Order: sequence, then structure tokens, then C-alpha cells
Amino acid sequence: GMDSAGFVSVFGGIIEGDFKRTEAENLVNVLRSGSLEIKPELESEYSVGPSLGEDAINKGLTAIAIGFLLVVAVLLYYYLVQGIIANVALLLNLVILVGILSFLGAALTLPGLAGIVLTVGMAVDANILIFERIREEKAKGKTLLQSVTNGYDRAFLTIVDANLTTIIT
Repeated sequence: GMDSAGFVSVFGGIIEGDFKRTEAENLVNVLRSGSLEIKPELESEYSVGPSLGEDAINKGLTAIAIGFLLVVAVLLYYYLVQGIIANVALLLNLVILVGILSFLGAALTLPGLAGIVLTVGMAVDANILIFERIREEKAKGKTLLQSVTNGYDRAFLTIVDANLTTIIT
């Protein structure tokens, strides 16, 4: 309704202007109902198919495959037998990850691919930390068993720290 100053309240708002009472009430009704006399017309309509996203996903998968092969090659070259073990672990990591995604029926998105790359990167990082610790222990003259045990023990906290940092981020 109208107050003494000639303003009309609508939803706690105020309508000002040179309105007659009936014009103001009509405006209030239009604002309350949300209906306008002019109906919108559809000028054009188009849809974008998933092919653009599919192309990006395929390029992402290709990039992951190339990156994975390069990582495998470097680990084999630099760490020899340990590299073989690390590569088998990486492959199993990917197989299990893709298996879980398939089981859950998850769609492969670009952020999902980035997550897979991050997972592989963190696994490689953990392997390198362990291998370097083992090398340090061997250089100190410890036996292979002691070197491996100490290498895993000493790298553990660093790996947990890196993973927690990533989770928090």
C-alpha cells in the first residue's frame, strides 16, 4: 500500500516517482507476480556436444602416457633394479586407480586427469626419496638390508609431510 509520503513499499523496497495510485498498485502486482506483458521469444538455440571436451581428454591421456613412459625410462636408467621395482609399483598404482574409477563409473574429466598426474608424480617423488636415502645408507657402509630398512624409515616422515601438504592444498 501507499504511505503518507506517496511511496509504495514492495518487499521492503520503495517505489518512488510520479505514479498515480492505480499505476503504483499495478507496478507492485507486476513485481510481486514476476509477469511482464512482453513474453520472451527464442531467437536462436544451439548445443555444444561433448566432442570438444573429448578432444581435450584424449590429449590429456596422450600427455599422461608420454609423461609416464619418460618417467619409467628415467627411473630405469638412473636406479636400475630399484627402478624396475618402482615402475612395477607405479603401474600397479595406475591400474588400481583406473580400476576404482571404472568400478565407481566415474567420468574422466580434465581435473581428474590432473589428479592422476599428481598421483603418479607423488609416487615417483616418494620412490626417489626412498632410493636416495638407500644410497646414502649404502655410502655409509651399511649392508643392503640395513640400507633398505633405514632408507624407508628415514624417508617415511618426508613422504607423509609431502602427502599431507598436498591434501591440505
